[in-house]
This record gives sequence, structure tokens and C-alpha cells, in this order.
Amino acid sequence: MGIRDLRRIFKGIVINPVAPDRVDYYDPGYLVIEGERIARLTLDDPQSEFPGAEFRDMNEKIILPGFVDTHVHLPQFAIMSVGKGQLLTWLNTYTYPEETRFADPQYAEKISTAFFDELIANGTTTAVIYCSIHEHATDIAFTAGRAKGVRAFIGKTMMDRNSPSELQEDSQDSIEASMRLFERWDNSDGGRLRYIFTPRYAASCSMSLMQRVGEIARATGAFVQSHLAENIDEVEWVHELFPGKASYAAVYDDAGVLGPRTLMAHCIHLSAKEIDLLAERAVKVAFCPYSNRALHSGAMPYRKLREAGISISLGTDIA
Repeated sequence: MGIRDLRRIFKGIVINPVAPDRVDYYDPGYLVIEGERIARLTLDDPQSEFPGAEFRDMNEKIILPGFVDTHVHLPQFAIMSVGKGQLLTWLNTYTYPEETRFADPQYAEKISTAFFDELIANGTTTAVIYCSIHEHATDIAFTAGRAKGVRAFIGKTMMDRNSPSELQEDSQDSIEASMRLFERWDNSDGGRLRYIFTPRYAASCSMSLMQRVGEIARATGAFVQSHLAENIDEVEWVHELFPGKASYAAVYDDAGVLGPRTLMAHCIHLSAKEIDLLAERAVKVAFCPYSNRALHSGAMPYRKLREAGISISLGTDIA
């Protein structure tokens, strides 16, 4: 009998968040699994309706839905919690040297497997993931995610300027590699795996690269992720790199990458106009409080974003 034919019933304390202001509580609750899908969640013992089902009494254990991590860097798994300092220094000192190691397929496979094992061990079943710039390493990440049965949005990081030589791509090569990955992996594994275009952040991407990403996203309905206003020095640097732009958020908007399928991480140092712009474009935000504290980046203006109607989710940033 394969897993698709299995019926299982779990009894325990079930806590099920169904909306930002509502949590359903079952004590005890019964969770019915048919194959790979949740068939029912009920207060009534359903064993008589499912004869032959495997029954497991979890006693006082709490049953929760799988966690969703909307901002996580797979290549930083091996240096998790390593180093201190401000964002830009930390990237150059720790992150970029580690990401260059993903040029080695064996290393990429080792870390990808460990990453997904750790994800599942911590109860995370869905994640939005940055890979390194390497096409083969991104293929390896997709393959590892598929083997573990997770739901994931995975993207090859795109960087065509202001990056270490080992990680700086040719713009056209970056686009072509990303398109190949999109065509191979988007909506694969029964829809559990999606490709997400991943320009790292405005300082490491040319306007032409970001514009091309915007064009592809509009033409295909593809997802896009990037970073926005995480650190004061980063914000000032972006203003220097794009002197004619009204704001950091406007750089992305002028490139055409802001939209309802765009996820921006951090969004700490935003003006009121930038918040309004994100709301107008229906951009989603990944809030990473632990990472922001670890790198002394600041605090995201949560209430202002929520009052503007912006959807906010949580990311670990693998801090």
C-alpha cells in the first residue's frame, strides 16, 4: 500500500490559525489524513467513518499547520548565526565567500539536503528561498525540495554589478539562466514547486536587468522577490546609484517589478510615500525581526504597513 492509499487519524490539541484575528482551537481535535491530503478537522471522533484507518493519540501534544517561512537564504545555512556587524559588511565578510562555494555541485547538494532536513525538523513545510547565482545549485535545491515533499518558491539570485567577481554575472547570462530554471521548475511537482525571479537587491542589479525581470513577470505572471530598505547604509547607497529616482521603492517600480506577485523583504526604512506605493501595487512584505535585530538594521514599521493594507508575513532570513 502506497502513501496515497493510507488513511490516518491524529487526535490531539489542534490550534489552527485561519485569519490574522482568528484561531480555531480543538481540545481534543481529530485530524483525518487521506493519502497526502488533509481530509477533515473535527471535534467529533471520526473513527467509525474511516474503518481501518491508522489511529494515533498524540495525548497532550499540540498539532499545528506547517509553518511558512517567506524569506530564507539556502546558501547561508552553514553560516547561520555567524558574525556580527552591519548588513553590507556582513555580506562581504561572511555571506559572499560562503555563496561562492556553491559553484561546487557536491557542496551545493550537501547543504541543500541539510537545509531541507532542518526546515522540516522545525515544522516548516513552505518556504520562499534564495539560492546562489549558480544555475546548477538552484537545480539541486529544487531536486532536494521535491524529494522532501515541501512546498517552495525557489529562485536563483541575480547580481550583475557591485558584487565579488566570483558572483557577478553577465546580465544576459543571468536572465537566460533564470528563464531556463523557470521553464524547468515553475509549477512542478503537482504545483508544490514554483520558480521566483530573484534580483538580490537594487545595489547589485543594473536597471536593465531589473527591467527585464519586470517584463518577464508581466508577460508570464511569474513571482518576484528582492530586498528593500533593510539598512540605512544600503538605502543611501541605492540613492547614490540611482540619483534620478524618487526613492528606493521607486527604483523597483520604475523597473516594473512591483506587483501583486512581488515579495519584498525587510522594508524597514520606508517613507510614507513608499508605503503608499507598495500598497498601491499590492506588494507583499516579508518581516524578518530576528535578522533585523541581529544585524542592527532597525524595526519594520508594522502598524503603518498594516494600516496601509499591505500583507505581511514572517521570514527567518536564516538568522
